[in-house]
Parts: sequence; C-alpha cells; structure tokens
Amino acid sequence: MRIFLFLLLVSSNLIAAEWNDLEVSSEYKIKQSFPLRQLGPNSSNLDIMEGEKFILNDIIGLDSINVVLFELEYKNCPGQAMKTDMEIIAVKNTSPVVEVGAQLEENCKFQVFIENKDMMSESFFE
Repeated sequence: MRIFLFLLLVSSNLIAAEWNDLEVSSEYKIKQSFPLRQLGPNSSNLDIMEGEKFILNDIIGLDSINVVLFELEYKNCPGQAMKTDMEIIAVKNTSPVVEVGAQLEENCKFQVFIENKDMMSESFFE
C-alpha cells in the first residue's frame, strides 16, 4: 500500500499542471521544445528545450486585454542581455488547441502570456 501511495504522489508531480495551478516561487520543467527568434544583429534562434527548468517569479493579471502574464526565471539562460521576439506557441495535448505568447526579456526573464479563458487548460510546465 505504501508503494502504491508513493508511486501515485510521484506520478502526479510529473503530470502537467493547469495554468491556474502554477505557484509563485515554484520550480517547473517545460514539457515541450520550441524556438524563439533572438533580437539583434545575429537573429538566430534560442531553442527552449523540453526538460529545462524555470522558476515562477510572478503572475500578473492584465485585465484590460484579458490576459495573464507569467514571469519566470529561465535557469539555462545563455546571457543576461539576450532578448527574443514574442512567438505564438501551441500548447501540446490541448483540445481545443491553446496558444500562448512566449518571449525572453533581459535578465533571463521568460514571459508567457495566456488568455484568461484558457487559464484552466493544461500548461506546458510540469
């Protein structure tokens, strides 16, 4: 019985959380890979890879545009001055498909914008 409870607890921690369930100061792993186009003269892609770690620093309601902003620290950040364009990312395993805006700002600040109506959907973090 103890083994069953342990496995249940461990497996529940590996399941993707809903956006609404994410908590400030918690560490999360991203569960899908995607590129973000860097700003500046080299304009190469920054590849966000599945399994990379992020710490959720803040959740900000932008009520005037019906969006919630998640600000996270990107633990594998390649440089404090790096910035990217915002890209629209389809969150895997959502039906109907949920799309979020994602970008990297200076000081390794990873920002994710999601519409209020999608807050109860599966996130791309676990």
